[in-house]
Amino acid sequence: MPALSDPPLLHIDCGYGHRHALGRLQLEVAPGEIVVVTGPNGAGKSTLMSTIAGEIEPVEGEVRVSGTVDPAAPEGAGAVTFLADPSFFPDLTIGEHLEMTAHHVGVPADELRDSVERWQVADIESELPSRVSSGQRQRAYLALQLASAADVVVLDEPERHLDGDWVR
Repeated sequence: MPALSDPPLLHIDCGYGHRHALGRLQLEVAPGEIVVVTGPNGAGKSTLMSTIAGEIEPVEGEVRVSGTVDPAAPEGAGAVTFLADPSFFPDLTIGEHLEMTAHHVGVPADELRDSVERWQVADIESELPSRVSSGQRQRAYLALQLASAADVVVLDEPERHLDGDWVR
């Protein structure tokens, strides 16, 4: 657990919504801390996550990463990794996505392959994303994205399409 004097990794003090505020959140998240947001459909959870990730601007207030970085500003691009619906280049295999991710992160592909082994991606590396099940696609997406994630990661329904064993 981080010391109480450590500066927050993520500072949120904002109203979130589109034209009008759906809600307001004041929260500071320390390095290594995990926060879970729950609520009924339509309550604004995904809108809140899009605001934290910088995809939409707060209706009022601010979101800051590492004290000063605004994830909605151009210089804040990449400060937050937001994982929602899996997206792949349709003409690249899962293995080609792995190699592209390894290049992006600056590690050898075999090293990245070893680090995502627990996600069981090796069996589907030669497949196009459209040729694997939705659960396999979700696992590959999570494995590759988490391997290259920023210090702040926002997950929107990461268990979607996973069977019970993978959710656990």
